[in-house]
Amino acid sequence: MMTAGIAAAEVTFSGTAKFGYNDTDHASGASASEPFSDMDLNIAFSKELDNGYTAAASVELDYADGNQGNDISASDALISLTNADSGIHYGDTKHAAQNAWSSVGSMDNDAFRAADGEMVTRADMTLGGAKVSVSLGDDTNLANPTNATPAVPGTETDYMSLGITGTAGAFTYALAAQNANTAWLDNDDNSAASQLSTTGVRVSTTWGGATVALGHPTNNNGGSTGVEVSYPMGALTTTASYVAEDATGAKANWDVKVVYAEGAMGLTVATDESDDWNVDVSYDMGNGMNLFIGADDGGKDTYAGLSYDLGGGASLLASYADDSDNDDSDDEVGAKDYKEGMTFELSFAF
Repeated sequence: MMTAGIAAAEVTFSGTAKFGYNDTDHASGASASEPFSDMDLNIAFSKELDNGYTAAASVELDYADGNQGNDISASDALISLTNADSGIHYGDTKHAAQNAWSSVGSMDNDAFRAADGEMVTRADMTLGGAKVSVSLGDDTNLANPTNATPAVPGTETDYMSLGITGTAGAFTYALAAQNANTAWLDNDDNSAASQLSTTGVRVSTTWGGATVALGHPTNNNGGSTGVEVSYPMGALTTTASYVAEDATGAKANWDVKVVYAEGAMGLTVATDESDDWNVDVSYDMGNGMNLFIGADDGGKDTYAGLSYDLGGGASLLASYADDSDNDDSDDEVGAKDYKEGMTFELSFAF
């Protein structure tokens, strides 16, 4: 990382670079010879103002395969003005409801708007010990067919949301709400459910060493009522949840996850009512070498990887992943997001 200071201003540069080889087309599972590379440059600016506020801005510049000599894509642009109690953010930041909400188990009706690549304006303030946030999303990245009816809007301003978080005695609470959106979906990892007017309330506390959470979101499709209990026992932490769904024909959702971490060994085992189980194992072999093995998506995906820390921010990875039904269209298999097939990768962090 390189830092340049001008008076009270600070500008930082950091980045990553990687290149490697993969032998499988993840969309079809067919054999292929696919060298790949990626470079990211992160630039951050900040300056402390005389009135106690801090002005900041950041952006990520990305170079990927195939754009040699072409325009470099920019993402994650954000401008903010903040102090200890309040702030305003504009750019790639979370909507107020998304920022406040945390699901209690696997809920069907808590699809709060996820901001990813769109421009969001969010204001945060502290009122009576509670953090209150409001946001407005400006969505110009629409996923609509040509010659659609009604006509595709060139731009649309949408998605107002509210988030409130705080503590009351031994309890932590969150309130979240968003308005209904237009008929159009965008390209930013949202589903039709995220367009619905949605509200949610969540309360959690610690009781007898266990963390207990209750939550109830509701939208036009119905409501979800969930309870989740997480209990640590030495190196072992068990988390279980149950969610009742009141939509017509909907069944209850339950999940159980056990996490073990002791010394060089890490183990995660999770399952739910649809038999979508996964097992992920990590082992620190020493001398900078780490082994990862797992089976996800009910055993449909399997992977194994060995990483080696070369020091100075450099690392080497060899991995093999099998996506048996080719449903990982983003080529990210298992807990480590490995590429399907055999992969060799050298990466650097600066």
